[in-house]
Amino acid sequence: MKKVFLLMTVLVSILVLVSACGQPQPAEMPPPQEKGSLRVEVSRYGFNKTPGEFRLEVEEGQEVEITFVYGDDGLSQNNPHVLASPDYGITTGILGRDNPEVTLRFTAKETGEVAFMCILYECVGHHNLHTID
Repeated sequence: MKKVFLLMTVLVSILVLVSACGQPQPAEMPPPQEKGSLRVEVSRYGFNKTPGEFRLEVEEGQEVEITFVYGDDGLSQNNPHVLASPDYGITTGILGRDNPEVTLRFTAKETGEVAFMCILYECVGHHNLHTID
């Protein structure tokens, strides 16, 4: 009986690991320091090479500064991105080879997560820069 239980436990563990491996998760970073800023690479592979929207934990009243850095220099053509947080109604200018860094500054309205995504549908890898369904 113990062997059957052990075997079942191992099988369930393997199934959980295999199913979790195929599910990309949104990129998450710790909140920025009070006197610092956060840098996030944006490329055709996602935010910091992680597919999905970028999520940031904030506290109400926190001053937030995020610098998005262009990460598609390896492509033969420019691959512009425009980043936005629909919850906060803020949008960057165009991020690309001619403008390799864009910075957003805002004050958190409430404690929780703030999501950022690319809203330029024509960019290469757009599917890696928004919500994963």
